Amino acid sequence: MRCFLPGVPRATYMPYPFQIVQGSDKITIAYEFASATRTIEVGGKDLSPIDSWMGWSNGRWEGETLVVDVTGFNDQTWFDRSGNFHSNALHVVERYTATDPTHLQYEATIEDPQTFTRPWKISMPLYRRVDQNMQILEYKCPEFVEELMYGKLRKEPLPVVADFQKWYNEFKPFPQTP
Repeated sequence: MRCFLPGVPRATYMPYPFQIVQGSDKITIAYEFASATRTIEVGGKDLSPIDSWMGWSNGRWEGETLVVDVTGFNDQTWFDRSGNFHSNALHVVERYTATDPTHLQYEATIEDPQTFTRPWKISMPLYRRVDQNMQILEYKCPEFVEELMYGKLRKEPLPVVADFQKWYNEFKPFPQTP
């Protein structure tokens, strides 16, 4: 509901498209969901100046495979809608390998010694949309969500919002997000 950034690797396997733009020393990935973006510093070994939702990405090429080392996460993202979480010690190593002109094989190794007993991997194919004029659209959060979240701060809350807020405070129907 709040449209928090999804984090890595979740942004890649969510059911929303993303676009990869490659430059000579940087690669940018623009995700449709929540207008998330990340910049991969190719050949860089920089450390994150501050922990963030999408982490800090350093990339290198191993033959035809782009290997992205992602660190510098905050602990605010989840791996899925069920709330499987991680700490700010999360370390993700992603591998993007072209298998043909319209497919990438994606693999992510997830390591977080504060949350998991050992590293684990996910792997899946990524499909290129070949539609003519394909573009990333703006993902809009549910309309009027601001009223739901902040409407109680009005000098005179709207009656419907005030009633919902009372019901919400009594029953807590949704799990608390991190």
